Amino acid sequence: MDVVKDLALTDSLCTRKFPAGRDGTAPTLGGPGYFLVVLGAATGRAAADLYAHEAALIERFEERWGEGARWGSVTLLERGARGEEIPEPWAELGTRADDLRTWRAPGSGRWVSLAVADRDPEAAPELLLMVTDTDPP
Repeated sequence: MDVVKDLALTDSLCTRKFPAGRDGTAPTLGGPGYFLVVLGAATGRAAADLYAHEAALIERFEERWGEGARWGSVTLLERGARGEEIPEPWAELGTRADDLRTWRAPGSGRWVSLAVADRDPEAAPELLLMVTDTDPP
């Protein structure tokens, strides 16, 4: 994992055209109005490395855009269970991670979110980067 490379990827995703339909091309999952990228996985390394990389990216994003909104995604699951429609990619991110950090990238009209997806005990934790033009629910 490389902070400089991930910052460049974020900048690229903030300007790149979104796919017209759901596209699962590795390492980027995308769809109308979003990209969801796995920046790293804990396979073969400690999950602590993912959290450290997340913290480094958060620091850089805060230098650029100020403090990010921090919120738990459990409410998304509860709202979805009650039948409320949660838009993608927020629904996907909400099923995979508990805590999200989100910024509005100035000039792009897009939201940038970071999360460590560690909710599934059967799967290796992953650091996720999401870029979307869909407002948080």
